[in-house]
Amino acid sequence: MLAIAAGAGAQGFPSSTGRSAEAGTVPSLGNQPIAVGPFLFSPALQLSWENHSNLWQSATDEVKDDIYVARLRLLFEVPIRESFVRISYTPQYRESKNRTLHNKWDHFLEVSGDFEFSSGLTLGAVYRLVDGDVATDEVDPGGEMVYSGRRFSKHHFGLNTDYWFSSTDGLSLDVTAMKVEWRGESTVQPPGTESWYDYNQTTVRAGWLHQLSPTVVMDVSLGYRDYEPQATTDTTREYTSINLTAGFRGQLNDVLSTELRIGYEETDFSTAESVVPGFTDFSGLIVNGNITWALAHGSKLRLDLLRQPFASNYDFNSYYTATGGRLLYDLDLGRFYGQARARIQTNDYEIPDSLWGVKRSDDLMILGAGLGFRFTDKLSLRASYIYEDRESSIDQFGYLNKVWLIDLIIGY
Repeated sequence: MLAIAAGAGAQGFPSSTGRSAEAGTVPSLGNQPIAVGPFLFSPALQLSWENHSNLWQSATDEVKDDIYVARLRLLFEVPIRESFVRISYTPQYRESKNRTLHNKWDHFLEVSGDFEFSSGLTLGAVYRLVDGDVATDEVDPGGEMVYSGRRFSKHHFGLNTDYWFSSTDGLSLDVTAMKVEWRGESTVQPPGTESWYDYNQTTVRAGWLHQLSPTVVMDVSLGYRDYEPQATTDTTREYTSINLTAGFRGQLNDVLSTELRIGYEETDFSTAESVVPGFTDFSGLIVNGNITWALAHGSKLRLDLLRQPFASNYDFNSYYTATGGRLLYDLDLGRFYGQARARIQTNDYEIPDSLWGVKRSDDLMILGAGLGFRFTDKLSLRASYIYEDRESSIDQFGYLNKVWLIDLIIGY
């Protein structure tokens, strides 16, 4: 469920909850790839059936429907000594049982590479393209946005470098750039509730690396983010931020590992401060990452933590603060495998609604469980259930969706 691209850094919980719950990915069956010249080729096909109790995630108009999904993974890897280059393309096709979908195709392309040099320099680079309308978490990782049927394209570039000038100390630099563009109008949400905007985002983080132990690396970093909506009417959403964080990654002991970043951030919404009464910038604790515990019998338990401000498109609010946690349990018994997960998150807004006069606060709870069976090393079947409940202080933004999923996975 959690996908972290090289140089991108974790932003929220990148999962599409109950809607094509793993949009853009096809689970690996753990087989050795096919050698095709210099490439290692790992193809796979996923066929899914989804039954939704509230397809459009609406507070008042609950639409029940079945969705059929076909997802193809074409993954090529080129190992180069201690380095590698990876090219992954996943087209996704959807059909509805009872209604016409205006967009049936989504595309996910990623080109990345990790390179190590004898000088102590390591370099990671990634380009990711998402084109479609399903994976709204790609645009809004905190979960304010619900599916609207509007198509978007997202271009993400990332570059991360580590340079070790001694056996225990080094320097790091991460740079990311993102461009999001929308097209068309919503086909499922009421006017005024579905819109979002084009934006560009640039992030730079530089810091000092220290090898705490043979298996754990710590860094202390200074970060800067520039968020720029492209429409002149969205100037109150524009901001810059500065943060100071400490990051930890690696194997803490025989059973515990982590990839966790914690620190302090301050934002500067220069336009919103001057035109929105009562507006205050975000300043405070930020947390993002996970701790994983390897258990017996091929199982593991992972705790994801999140506290972070995200840009908003709700009323006069320029941002909301997401605070939450997610617990995932994975079990692998050979032919049988399974997962259970529980996510709790609160999204808090600063400015009262201009119509209702109250501050919006959303409590999001997602519970899920699934069980799978491997018929052969290249054929697997799994069934899952997801319960997604968003309760809001303003009723029109709450919804409940219950989803049954069955997936057939063929490949590598």
